[in-house]
Amino acid sequence: MSVWRAQARARIAELVKDLPADATLADRRRALRGKGWDYGWAQKVWQQEVRAHLASYGAPPPTAKPPVFPAHVHFPFREARDA
Repeated sequence: MSVWRAQARARIAELVKDLPADATLADRRRALRGKGWDYGWAQKVWQQEVRAHLASYGAPPPTAKPPVFPAHVHFPFREARDA
């Protein structure tokens, strides 16, 4: 586990320790919003850990983004490199 991930988990635990057990997702989001890191890799890890924490309390997982190119678009140079 990375140092940023461990620090994010510890920070989340610290921020939500005072919330009641029946706190809503909105309350949990409000407690965590703007309290993490806002630069580089640390921000990415913070957002992943917040999503994981909220998912453990019933938040829906994020939806997958549609592909940039549809399936019918053909890239022959990629196939030649893979072969």
